[in-house]
Order: sequence, then structure tokens, then C-alpha cells
Amino acid sequence: MERKKSPPFDRNYRKPKIKLPPGACDTHFHFIGPQSQFPLVPNHVFGHLDFDDATIEDWLVQQEALGLSRGLLVQSMMYGHNYEIALHALSRFPERLRAVIAPWPGTTDRELDILTKAGVIGARFAWRFGPELDQRMVHRVHEHGWSAHYLIHDDTWNRQILASPGRFVLEHVGYVKTAKGTDSAEMKFLLQCLDTGRCWIKINPRFSSDEAFPFADTVPIIRKLAAHAPNRLLWCTDWPHPQYFKPMPNDADLLDIMLDWVPDEATRNRIFVDNPAELCGFPPVAGGAPWHGANTTGSRGRGASSARCCGANR
Repeated sequence: MERKKSPPFDRNYRKPKIKLPPGACDTHFHFIGPQSQFPLVPNHVFGHLDFDDATIEDWLVQQEALGLSRGLLVQSMMYGHNYEIALHALSRFPERLRAVIAPWPGTTDRELDILTKAGVIGARFAWRFGPELDQRMVHRVHEHGWSAHYLIHDDTWNRQILASPGRFVLEHVGYVKTAKGTDSAEMKFLLQCLDTGRCWIKINPRFSSDEAFPFADTVPIIRKLAAHAPNRLLWCTDWPHPQYFKPMPNDADLLDIMLDWVPDEATRNRIFVDNPAELCGFPPVAGGAPWHGANTTGSRGRGASSARCCGANR
């Protein structure tokens, strides 16, 4: 029987309407392969699919085409708990990249130390790995100054997420249901998370119920979040869009959608530059201060953790 394949990403990047400022960051993307060197783990959660490579070199082409200069790599679930490709990428681009990995319960404190120094700033907790949230690991990575990054699909973990120590991130707008509008229980949870002052929300249209760009059903949701906490939103592409079976978007469209989502340019630039700099510990943009004077070190829940996450030991 012929195996099903995850659709390939669009390599023909058009020129975006938005001209990004220096330091603009894509806060959610994945590297896949080359699988001859970085094979996917056996029996991963999408093991029924085959995937094309989406390599570091492919990513550099995309960054150049969109005008991006920084990135927060998120370890793909196809790699399970294997962080080799993330560590390799961080070692190649120590100033340009930070990463989120998926540690397993046996990950040692020494490994967490090594990964922190290499540029890992967060741990990913995804419902697809299992129904139970590893709260012990949430606390362990917090002790290393990391943020907890949650991929959720219902309210099962809501209480535990709100009780997370330190900083935390909700991926893909928490997969809020657009059909329920801006006053749904899911939206109220997002606003409750933002009101902690410790939460960031990654915005891209992966949560849309629409079939294709411009994903109009997402506009009221994002505008409400931007009005509520513009300093806590993170823009991202989700490149190379693994297991995405709707019409494949062009990444330039995923950038220009911000013109509808966040019409104010200054707020957009905060989301592109300042917010990820604060979360990830990127240094100020060369030649000038961040766009809104954001505190790029921020508070990481523990006073001593900030320097470790900002690359002081690199």
C-alpha cells in the first residue's frame, strides 16, 4: 500500500508587502532532516506519513525571502525527545537562533545545563505525546530558566497551565475555535493566561477553520488578543507546515496577514521584534535599541536564570 505523504511547503516565496525591521523573529518553525543525517524517530506520532526534508539551508532561503533575521526553532514531534538537530542548529547559529525542545523524564540536569548554554529557552509539552502533563518536568525546566510551551486541543490542562511556574507559551492561539467567537470559554482562558503577565501566545492561522488564505475567521480573535496584550503576542509561520492538508499557504501571505490582524505598524514591530527578544533573550538589535524599549532580559521567574537564558555563557 502506498504511504500517505505530508504535502510539501511552497518554495516559491513571493515578495511580501511588509518590510520587516531588523531583529524580526519567526517564533515557531521546524527543521526536518536531511533525514539521511537526522532521521525521524521510529513510531513517532505522525508515523503514518512520509515527510520531505526541510533543512537549515531551506530555512535560510525562507528567512531571506521574508526579511527575517532571527528564529525560535521548535522541535518537531517527528523527532520525539531527540534534540540532536536542535543542538546542531544552535551550534551553527548561536546568535540567530534559540530553540524549544521536548525533554523526556530521563533527561538529566547536566543535559539541561548543556542545552541552556547552547540556547534552548523552552520545553514543549504537547497533548499528542500523551494525556498527562509532566508537571515534574515543567518545574525542572523552570529551574533552568526555561519557559513551558504548551500545544493543547481542549481544556484538560488549563488548571495546570495557569499554575505553571514562571513563563509559559501557548502555541497556535491555543487552537481556539473561531466559530465560537470572541467570548467563548476558550477565549476567556487565553485572556486569563495573558492576565498572569507570564504568558505569551503564538499567532498564526493554523487554528483557522477556513480552507485558505486570507483566513478571515481569525481576524476578530487576533485583534482582540492584540488589543488586550500586544506585548505578549509572538508571530510565527509554522514552516514547513507539516501534516497540513489544506491548500498550502505561501509564507509571504502568513507575514502579510499581520496587516489585517494588527493594522498599527508600531504594534506589529513590537510583535515581530521586541516580544520575542524578551522571551528568547536575544540581545538588542545592533545599531539601536529595541523598537519599544522592551526589556530584552525580562524576568524569568528566578533572578539568576535571566543571564543563563540570554546566552551569557555562550
